[in-house]
Amino acid sequence: MKKNIPLKKRQGYHGFLKKYHNVYLFIAILVGCGILMGIIVSNYIDVSDIKSLSSYLTTIDSGVDKYDYFVSQFFSGIVFILFVFLLGTSLIGIPIISFIAFTKGMQIGFSCALFVYTYHLKGIAGIIMTLLPQVAMDLIATFLISASAIQLSMYIIYSTTNRERLNFKQLGNNVLNDIFICFVIILAGSYLKSTLVIEFIKLFNLM
Repeated sequence: MKKNIPLKKRQGYHGFLKKYHNVYLFIAILVGCGILMGIIVSNYIDVSDIKSLSSYLTTIDSGVDKYDYFVSQFFSGIVFILFVFLLGTSLIGIPIISFIAFTKGMQIGFSCALFVYTYHLKGIAGIIMTLLPQVAMDLIATFLISASAIQLSMYIIYSTTNRERLNFKQLGNNVLNDIFICFVIILAGSYLKSTLVIEFIKLFNLM
């Protein structure tokens, strides 16, 4: 016989889930702190980092195969989405996902500082033309899958500690929808990186 959950208890359960719409704010704070940390770390920029950035911007437009670049970006993005989702199925997923969001922000902050440190005022144009189009789509996908994975982890913790049966149908639909949307975002972002961004890099090198 199917166990019926009392109305009051169900309302408390749904109220618990509703609280975590603030998870996006939590992720935004982590990314923001990571950006600030990346800028701080940039004070210790090594000469080799500057050379690697210059080399990347001067060779990617001439030697890269756009199709192969698209495939590699799409594949790495899919692996990242699935990895974060799998973290959400564990009880220890939340701190790891939080760390990933923080490091994403740190990478962005460091890259922005590296552009300015290397190219000075021209670096601001480089951030807008070459960096921003790449990280925008990645950040959207990161926010969505991180929020979904954290909510999933909290769902499991809550159900375990309160001895409630998981609604796998509802849970599966929600998670699959989020993963599908992330796949679409990754697809669009990979296409953007392999086409428009490469053209922007060419234009940047001509400045």
